[in-house]
Amino acid sequence: MKLRSSNNVSSSTNKLFAQSLSQLYEIKGQVIKIFGSLRKQLLGIRDVIDLINLPRWAKTRIKEEMGSIEVHEDGYGGKILVLLLEDPWTNEWTKKQRKTAFVIYFSFQTSKPIVPAQLPWKLNQIYKIVNKLRAKGYHVFPSIMALSFSPGAKEILKKHKVEAFETLESLKGWIYNKLVFRLQKLVEITKFTFKFDKIFIFLKTIIEGLGFDVPHKILEAWALKPKFPER
Repeated sequence: MKLRSSNNVSSSTNKLFAQSLSQLYEIKGQVIKIFGSLRKQLLGIRDVIDLINLPRWAKTRIKEEMGSIEVHEDGYGGKILVLLLEDPWTNEWTKKQRKTAFVIYFSFQTSKPIVPAQLPWKLNQIYKIVNKLRAKGYHVFPSIMALSFSPGAKEILKKHKVEAFETLESLKGWIYNKLVFRLQKLVEITKFTFKFDKIFIFLKTIIEGLGFDVPHKILEAWALKPKFPER
């Protein structure tokens, strides 16, 4: 009886582990799917074959006119998902291009919450990529996605300015907030919209692709701006 009971416990634990692991992989897959779809939308293509057949000059022209979205895995075992966003170029030299990167470490540890002792290696992996991207001119936002964190681990991550997430919705909300903040600043500092419409539309497209709406006040403020500079 004891042996059978032990086997039942082991079987239940394995099932729970598999379910938890599946949940994290599903979140990662959803993020890749969202930004992959947005990338195809920007490029005006339907599938990977169209992307392969797209001439290099066309990709460059679209990047300048519409902006760019890239998604790739990095780090040991491909545990880090990197989202690269580049604004469309404008005729204004001070707003030629802005590069934004979201670095998301997926911790596939499901047996217990992440504790402080486990963070040094994870943070080292994250900041190898963060520093590389910053050197290329990206404004980088790092984060960790896991099933749970201990209070101590959350405190350490906060000190290192690395966000901790446990759900897809919280991760999407974080990206949304960063992009809305950029839109708000764009509205505040831009005197007219003709040169900056492309950037506004690029960010708006990503926000909507995440399943959110641009706040009405921002849309209204943008719509009321003059289309041409005052003479």
